[in-house]
Amino acid sequence: MSDLPEYHAAGWRVHHDPRTNRTTLLVGDTVSALRAPADFAAHVHHVLAVHLLAGPVLADGADWLLFTQPEQPTECPHDLPELTPVPTGTHLRLPPLRDPRWIQPPRLGLAVPPRQVVFSATRRARLVAPRAAA
Repeated sequence: MSDLPEYHAAGWRVHHDPRTNRTTLLVGDTVSALRAPADFAAHVHHVLAVHLLAGPVLADGADWLLFTQPEQPTECPHDLPELTPVPTGTHLRLPPLRDPRWIQPPRLGLAVPPRQVVFSATRRARLVAPRAAA
């Protein structure tokens, strides 16, 4: 069963292929994503949550994907080497919304933060967890 209606309700334009049972998101369409090492991304997510600005987050192996609004430019500031943008146009495979890899799944009423907010939270997280950024 597809989570397509729930993704759409959250404002995410995703595609579900019933033949493969895969749901994909075109990065840069309605949302973008920043990749960061999981340990450090947890601190960034915490900073965002404290300020009631945390958006959807997905665990992807040793990294987390922090979803943001699609904005230009798509590069990260040079002082934030912990963050790597997922290239615009990437077809990102998404797990079901109830999958435990979703640290915080997209849902109706959960805003996707602007990139600048995530950049600021990343700088703040460095002060809270300097070892995680090293």
